[in-house]
Amino acid sequence: MKNSNLFNVSILFFFLILLTAFYSCSTSSRTTNNTTHLDPVTGKNTNPKDTAKTGSFTAVTNSEKVNDSNPGDTITWCDTLKQSEFRSIVVCFEKVGNNKIKADTVDVLEINKNAIFSVTEVDSSVNLKLAYKVVVLMPFMSKNFVPAPTKEIPSRSIKAVEFYEGVMIALDSLKSEGISLFVDVFDTQKDSAVVESLLLKRELQEADIIIGPVSSKSIRIVAEFAKNNKKSLISPFNSRSDLTTDNPYYIQVNPSFKVHADLIVQHIHKIESDPELFRTPLEKNMLILGLQRDSSRIADLQSSYSAYKNDTSAHLAQLIRNNPTIDIEDIEPFLTKSKLNIILIPSYQDEGFIYNALREIQKLVDKVEPKKGHQIVIVGMDRWKYYNRINFEYFESMNLYLSSQYFTDINADEVQKFKQDYKAVYGIGTREFGFVGFDIMLYFGRIVNKYGTNFPAHLWKESAQYKHTKFQIEPTYEALVPLDGNTGQEGQSVLRNYENKFLNFLKFDDYKLQRIN
Repeated sequence: MKNSNLFNVSILFFFLILLTAFYSCSTSSRTTNNTTHLDPVTGKNTNPKDTAKTGSFTAVTNSEKVNDSNPGDTITWCDTLKQSEFRSIVVCFEKVGNNKIKADTVDVLEINKNAIFSVTEVDSSVNLKLAYKVVVLMPFMSKNFVPAPTKEIPSRSIKAVEFYEGVMIALDSLKSEGISLFVDVFDTQKDSAVVESLLLKRELQEADIIIGPVSSKSIRIVAEFAKNNKKSLISPFNSRSDLTTDNPYYIQVNPSFKVHADLIVQHIHKIESDPELFRTPLEKNMLILGLQRDSSRIADLQSSYSAYKNDTSAHLAQLIRNNPTIDIEDIEPFLTKSKLNIILIPSYQDEGFIYNALREIQKLVDKVEPKKGHQIVIVGMDRWKYYNRINFEYFESMNLYLSSQYFTDINADEVQKFKQDYKAVYGIGTREFGFVGFDIMLYFGRIVNKYGTNFPAHLWKESAQYKHTKFQIEPTYEALVPLDGNTGQEGQSVLRNYENKFLNFLKFDDYKLQRIN
């Protein structure tokens, strides 16, 4: 439901209810806030363990003769057969009447040996169904909604609402591809008690995929539920890496800072001085600048630098402040005019500190004769692009780079088409959350349709570029520390979760961000 170019805020959640009613009529999706029973969905079972126990198969009865000489029924079934620890094949069988059984290998599954080692057992067999059940948990904050005359979606609800709208458009695309999903949507209210109560609902108990929630506390709760009940949980926004352990059912789409650190270290070695000013690239001088509260991020950067150099003693110079006040006299001793000074600032929680630091560093830049001043490159954080106080002139004059989960090429045809489709449905232009919702639902809808309910074990071979990012989801490991002092287990790693290992590396150039990787 729409009003001119903006949502009417007083009917926003009534609009969601109407969308619920509309999609509940679809064969590919169902959104609900009630507990109406959804009939069980059955399909062929290609798990060899289950097939051996149940002898399950799909039978197709022909009303006509198959051919002139062999009339009769056709019976087909498929099995996943394990050839080795890291290789399985999917074989489909067909028996027509009294003829001999025909076998056809339809897929070869090369299992990444590192992707399946876990204390928790990981099933990598292809277990397909006719349709899959998806639950979306988002903080719509509908109970606290207060109508306002501004006709704007409340800021506390906008991320959830736009994400959900992107999901809905993706469901139409999946339906056109013949992929059947039943979708239930619930409001978490940003309340862990509400989340715990939702986990008791039949929709959650029967779900194949759970998308959300957002807050760390709620994710911890749902991640434990997903692990215990063997349900894939997709975290679309949270980037924390410490929310669950030994959990092969937890998929983190927004990379942790460790991934940012690795990408930053790789790319700072590729940054060169301006070729228009210097014919020969300048030697690099690197500095980490941050607050005490950034110590864990600084440690990640140092660790990534040591790993990149393959030298445990390799270390970047660092300047760590206890408060946001900083003067150029503090920074200048770490810099030199004869080198390209690359300053890494892994801060994002204190806009005042970042503003002060950039203001002071810019004093070393000569705008009239750039070659006479310090050559500066700043590598900052993704959240900086949302700040209001920082003049974009700072970003431009100091060659800002960012690592970011999100980037869309506004000139790309597919991006323009999505924006047109979104506006045609909702009456307004989309922001990044709509793109994220669309991409996540489309990617995982296709993956579950291809590999079935055990799709996480196969994500590592399904890298794909979508509108806002590339999905390059790989296993993340942690060292298994022996509790009994048995040194024979040292060095063994277990699968902690699955995590997207791709980030866009962006440069602020000509007063806009551009992707360079």
